[in-house]
Amino acid sequence: MDTEFTVTFADVDDATLCAAAAAAAFARLDELELLLTRFSDTSDVAVIRALKPGAVAVVARETMAVLTASAEVAAATNGAFDPTVKARSFSDLVLDVDHLRVAVKRAPVELDFGGIGKGFALDEMAALLGSEQFGLGNWLLDAGTSTLLASGGPWPLGVGGAWKARTRLPTVLRLSSGALSGSGFEIQGAHIFDPRTGEPAARWAQSWARARTAAVADALSTAALSMEPAELKAAAATLDAAVLVARRQRPVMDHFRDPLKWYGKP
Repeated sequence: MDTEFTVTFADVDDATLCAAAAAAAFARLDELELLLTRFSDTSDVAVIRALKPGAVAVVARETMAVLTASAEVAAATNGAFDPTVKARSFSDLVLDVDHLRVAVKRAPVELDFGGIGKGFALDEMAALLGSEQFGLGNWLLDAGTSTLLASGGPWPLGVGGAWKARTRLPTVLRLSSGALSGSGFEIQGAHIFDPRTGEPAARWAQSWARARTAAVADALSTAALSMEPAELKAAAATLDAAVLVARRQRPVMDHFRDPLKWYGKP
């Protein structure tokens, strides 16, 4: 998934158990990569891309789960999140969730699960760590430092860089469950676009989202960059999440208005 995943365990004396759990979690990650990547001709993403109107594809449970999570976030954000590329054609997909079937209204539909796929992978790895097989409850999963999923702890996570020095808000969250994800432009530049306009997502300088699952947190933090305040408030309520955004303002304005603002309960 073009990023580095890590798992950190705490308060566990059995190193052998931790090693076995980590190996199983990363094996699960490899399985998901084969299903969800757009760089393979045999993945479910490739199968959907090849669909013609009138044809139906049966996909894996995991693929359908990412599709339904995508639909949930897309609806909650008024289309500010869209996992398709080029023509932005996610609405052209027809999902039969019960039977794991996918059809298209128009073709082609080109998916790039990107961040939401990465978040979903964290959720699946978490389920394995906490399963009856391993029963581990104090760990932190990290996907390239942009998305974190926690259990136990509490794990101190927060806002770094220039924003930490500029804001008057608490910049550390002590996460015991759920996920925290961040999106912005400092590393990759203007690589995020508003799917509703095709223009760069420039409403906010940076965004973070806290949610029950890493898939929702990652997708919401990306969508938030192009959403208006009223949309952020509504999306946070719908998704049982919270969004923190950084205003685009000169540092001199920080004396009059905090550059960071929460929508939803942190």
